[in-house]
Order: sequence, then C-alpha cells, then structure tokens
Amino acid sequence: MSIKDIFDKMSIGKKKQYDCIKVSLFGLEIVVKRITDPEIPHEVTVVTPRAELREKYDENNRLIEKEVILNSITVVHAPRHPLAGPPSPPPEIPARSVNFIPKDTKGTDDKNFTLKT
Repeated sequence: MSIKDIFDKMSIGKKKQYDCIKVSLFGLEIVVKRITDPEIPHEVTVVTPRAELREKYDENNRLIEKEVILNSITVVHAPRHPLAGPPSPPPEIPARSVNFIPKDTKGTDDKNFTLKT
C-alpha cells in the first residue's frame, strides 16, 4: 500500500464539498449541512406538498387569527449509488396443478361451503 493510498483513506489532502440546504416557511426553519466527498455524486430533494398561511382581520384591519398549515415537508440529501448491474429476470411462475380445485366461497361462510366439481 502506497503512502498516497493511506492518505486517501484518511481523507488527508482531499478537498471536501460543503452543502447547505435551508428551507424557511412561515417561521419554520429546516437546515441540513453536509460535508461530502466530491467524487461521490449526491442528489438533493426538497418536497413541500402543502404550505398555507391563512389570516383573518377584523373590520379595523387588525389581525385576529393566523393559521399556518405545513404538511409532509421532506428534505433529502443522499449519495447516488452505482447501478448493481442489469436487472434480474422475472421469476418463473409455476404451472397450475391439474389437481387444483378452486373453492367457491361467494355467499357462504367457512363452515358451509361446497366445492363445485
């Protein structure tokens, strides 16, 4: 093992990639900070399916009610993984046995069913 390999494993001398994701919605603040290896591609996803602000005012234009609705906010920072190879073939579905008799349970309970032959 060379000295370069040892330094590479210890990450000495390697440049780092600094990422910061910040989402601010109606007083809620979500922050994700990461230090990653620039050789490994990463993907970032921020999903905000619902963010609502409802305000009610009186006749003098004074705020009397404030409602904030935030639903299922998702922040993902993930490395992309190399493909494992071609997809595997679909499984073989065995042929139906000649002795298979489906049971007709429509309108019956488990105690009183009969098999049609």
